[in-house]
Amino acid sequence: MSIKLMDILGQTARMAPELRPRQSSQCSVAIIGGGFSGCMLAAQLLRRDPSSSVTLVDPAPVVGLGVAYATTYASHLLNVPAGNMSALPDDPEHFVRWAQLNYDSEVEAEDFLPRRVYGQYIQSILREEERRSPYRLQIIREEAASVVQRDGTARVILAGGQSITADKVVLALGNFPAGSHRLSGMSSAGASFISHAWTFNAFELQEISNKESVLLIGSGLTAVDLVIALRAHEFTGTIHILSRHGLLPKGHTDGNTVCAAWENEFPRSMRDLLRLVREQIEIEQRHGRDWRSVIDSLRPCTSQIWQSLPIAERRRFLRHVRAYWDVHRHRIAPVISAQIDSEVAGGGIQLHSGRVTGCGEERDAVVVSYRDRKTGETRKICSGRVINCTGPETDCRKVASPLLHNLLGQGLVRPDPLFLGFDVAEDGALIDSSGLKSNFLYAIGPLLKGRHWESIAVPEIRVQIAELAAKLTDSNPKMPEIFEPADASLF
Repeated sequence: MSIKLMDILGQTARMAPELRPRQSSQCSVAIIGGGFSGCMLAAQLLRRDPSSSVTLVDPAPVVGLGVAYATTYASHLLNVPAGNMSALPDDPEHFVRWAQLNYDSEVEAEDFLPRRVYGQYIQSILREEERRSPYRLQIIREEAASVVQRDGTARVILAGGQSITADKVVLALGNFPAGSHRLSGMSSAGASFISHAWTFNAFELQEISNKESVLLIGSGLTAVDLVIALRAHEFTGTIHILSRHGLLPKGHTDGNTVCAAWENEFPRSMRDLLRLVREQIEIEQRHGRDWRSVIDSLRPCTSQIWQSLPIAERRRFLRHVRAYWDVHRHRIAPVISAQIDSEVAGGGIQLHSGRVTGCGEERDAVVVSYRDRKTGETRKICSGRVINCTGPETDCRKVASPLLHNLLGQGLVRPDPLFLGFDVAEDGALIDSSGLKSNFLYAIGPLLKGRHWESIAVPEIRVQIAELAAKLTDSNPKMPEIFEPADASLF
């Protein structure tokens, strides 16, 4: 695929000039969080209701990117083919058309494009809607510290003391940072332990490249990203990866899988559900397909299955099945999968399975002890740096956030029963500490994982966005008109 000769970062700067806030501090909807969920909700609200005004609150210097799409590495690819990445549920080819116009005219639906290109796509939709609806969108680059409600209106209090008055408030906070509390004893590693994979920058990665080895704790998508980034910085040492199960994400196959059709009802126990899925996989294999088609076929009905399971069965899933589900469900691009497999086969990546039991320093190295999952023996890994790649925290009580602490302290929100996010009603309205549904406070995206389980990827979140935008504007869920992909030169 031929790529246009352009500096992608420079293009992003042209596409998304700073949006200056209006003087008014009053709006119809205040959205806290400026990643994919927040920006796409803002765009749809503006499009649906010409009388609405939206304030987007996020301290990031550039909105629309979040952690995933802010990467500067061209080798960080989307984990989903372009044909499945439209931001608009009613226009499945929107992203492909945009990419053909702004990135490469030869883009096809089955291509896995760079994530930073997708960040440009998000920004272009918001910027185009801001151009269509001048003075109705303001972006405030500051942290939200609290939310209060008085006399039927809500106020978002900013860290600097100013406030925004809104009819409704939506929390679009994305994924929380990884929690280092999961790794007991790592504090003794001092500066050699990086508590969250994305808290450091490219210069620090370059410094790591001088080490003989590095240890990544956690073997999911974050670990894969770190491997790709380290190799991009010409790190030639050994990359150790330690997790409880020692499982790496599986890869997509080239081209789209053909999804099986589910015609039977799903059982309400994990044992019977697993048996049913395995039987379906055997059927698909007899027809020349593999397990991917079965896993993909579950995606449209995952929320239905999850909500039908009793709490005890959901806990059983989290305890015994989750690690295996994650690596099969959240797959990586074929070229990335091939690189990881090659590194494992060649010894560049060494996988370890077990639980961390201790940490210490010896000379210029960090020594991490763990109990081997298979043998039960205590083993040690010696490396120059240890990076926490355990994935995002989901228990809102454990996140170091003044906003979350304030909301919990006021009783405006409560965790869901499994501590996967917030407790929410069917329409995304938050449930307070007394069990009452809020009439002004909503959530979207990963915060809804406890209710839907699948609530972290674009195909699911874009539906949430459309439904919530329809509710907040009292309009039909169908978009009144199609967003046409804009040429990047307009921005």
